[in-house]
Amino acid sequence: MQKKLAPLLFVLIFLSCGLGNNNAERESITETSVDDIVVEETTTTSPVPSSTSTTTTTVYICTSEDNSNIDFKNIKNIQNFLNRYGYNAGDEDGYLGNQTVSAIKEFQNFAGLKPDGDPGPATRNAMNNWTGCEEQAPEYVSGEETAAESSSDSESTTTTTTTTTTTTTIPSENVSNSQSNYGYQPSVLLTSNEIISIFRGLEDKTSICGVPYINNLNANSINLYQNGLLQYSTVGNSTYTESIATAEIVNVTASTFTINVIGNGDTNFKFYFIKPFESDITQLTPSSITTSSGLTTAVFNKNNLEQGYWFFSFAENNSGQIVKSVGLREILISDELIQTQASNNEVDTIFFLKDNQNISKGLNLNSVSDIKLFYTSKNLYDSRDNTTVAISDSANTITLKNDAQASEGQILHIGRELMLVTAKNGSTYTVERGYFSTQKQSHPVGTAVRVVQNTSKQSIQSSFAYAVIRSEQGIRYQVSLGSELSINQLSTSNCPNGLYSFEEITIFSWRPQGSSVTYSTTKLDRNNPIFDKQFLINNSYNYSPPTLNSKDIDGNFINSGPRNINISIGDKVRFDFSGIALGTNIPKFVELKLTMNPYESSGKLSKSRSIFIEISNNYIFEISINNIISSSAFKSDVWESGYKYIFDSLILYDNVSKTTFKNNQEVIYDYTSSKGSHDAYYLDQFIFNIP
Repeated sequence: MQKKLAPLLFVLIFLSCGLGNNNAERESITETSVDDIVVEETTTTSPVPSSTSTTTTTVYICTSEDNSNIDFKNIKNIQNFLNRYGYNAGDEDGYLGNQTVSAIKEFQNFAGLKPDGDPGPATRNAMNNWTGCEEQAPEYVSGEETAAESSSDSESTTTTTTTTTTTTTIPSENVSNSQSNYGYQPSVLLTSNEIISIFRGLEDKTSICGVPYINNLNANSINLYQNGLLQYSTVGNSTYTESIATAEIVNVTASTFTINVIGNGDTNFKFYFIKPFESDITQLTPSSITTSSGLTTAVFNKNNLEQGYWFFSFAENNSGQIVKSVGLREILISDELIQTQASNNEVDTIFFLKDNQNISKGLNLNSVSDIKLFYTSKNLYDSRDNTTVAISDSANTITLKNDAQASEGQILHIGRELMLVTAKNGSTYTVERGYFSTQKQSHPVGTAVRVVQNTSKQSIQSSFAYAVIRSEQGIRYQVSLGSELSINQLSTSNCPNGLYSFEEITIFSWRPQGSSVTYSTTKLDRNNPIFDKQFLINNSYNYSPPTLNSKDIDGNFINSGPRNINISIGDKVRFDFSGIALGTNIPKFVELKLTMNPYESSGKLSKSRSIFIEISNNYIFEISINNIISSSAFKSDVWESGYKYIFDSLILYDNVSKTTFKNNQEVIYDYTSSKGSHDAYYLDQFIFNIP
């Protein structure tokens, strides 16, 4: 590692009286200690006839540098940092390629961090605090490994023990009222390769109001679509954390490749990859999976996998932890091909159509079922010469500047209309007007002309996008748009009354070869012409949220729950919220949130836990206690001992928003900053204990 060193010259003069023949007579020398000085070189001059000798010592003082204000979420800044301090990251091009990953590992190893090659929060924090004067830290050892080694040292046994990190495998959950298809899904961010949890709520892809956008989510979680299109099977009750286990591609043959998960011998792992020329994370099932102590080995068959560079992202086994990939993570299927992507892409045009007509600003879309919505990005096009001849809205042959403007089968984008070139004769082009249901328009001389040369999967620049729409009342929805030039046919079903506008659109480019991340850009509605897409609904319904009553008409408490009772394995905890009064929409699922306080002298730390339950015909919810463990529990029927579980809040999710009823009588509405209150003051008395 390079250090910034400033030279200083120290001349130490040693006086000697009659030293030549009398070695016993010496002057005492006072030693001086200089902190943080690195001695690079020492030279001694030849003695002169006098009794004085001079020793010249060149020393260097490290000059610290301030990296605290550098944004290390920017890969170029990371590359610059690594190159400055002698870790060869290669070109500072913003690509997280193999050379950059290797340099990150070298830095992490020097700094005493987990050398996984990912510039996560711990690595970025170390870079921000780096001065350039640090000495190498001790080799990274995980906490669990250290603990296990200490334990084995204290045992008096002749048995050889292999230190591993293990997770107890818990039997599959039984079907009960506490099961749900809603909650949190495990993931790794496409744009930064960091652990994230995806909140899975309601999803109806046929309606423009089919996926409610939740504004207030738990830390380290994001909405559906904010990390691409999910193809995951696991849904949990809590946000996920990163495992200290590691997963890596270890063996590649002509027909198979193998992944080792080190630190957890479990056959329940699911393995997730980013496909070639896509930004979606998809699951691959191994052809075989075996385990030994602290090791899972999964073998995958290459047959029938799409050609290109696949990226192994992570593995998870429904334990609440995500095992990120390290080391070799990319594998080529079939012959080598070009899989590079520019990082400067952004959305270009939003096509928002009804009956092959652009939806004008403020158009009433009551009970409409045939909205067409799609988009293009700027890197999809090649620019051509502007029109030299006017084009009428009914002409099927058009004249462009010359015969080099487009080829048969390519798509022209002129004005706000797409045209498919079906034939050409010199500068005369036969076209299919209003291609992709776009509106046929007249185009004057001087209109910009662009061409989409190829619509193959490799040529499409954005493989996924989503839009966010918002009503004047603050109600928000996400709309999945798929890849560019893919038409989404939508309805306005379930949309409450209001004036809606497009608030933002985010696109994801597919992952380039040699990178662990994809490129993504978001464009916001800030008087941008592409967002002139407002629409009105005024004959549907005015949304009103649910309420919670405290007593029935006879004055009896209408909601009930456990009252400070002790719970054992096999018990069920029952909550009855018959006091729920519906608003305009029927809730689809509920989240029961509990505060976990240490039980008596357990010595544990306070925390919280949620359980997601689908709503059937009533508002009575049962939680099954099928297993009790001493460590943190993740599955809905597995619970941690040593805690007093206190009811914190009831959260109802409908197809518009969520409403939170807290135990302090506060009501929080997700879509608005206004709050309300309820009179069920006794909710904080709902308590059960697991000693």
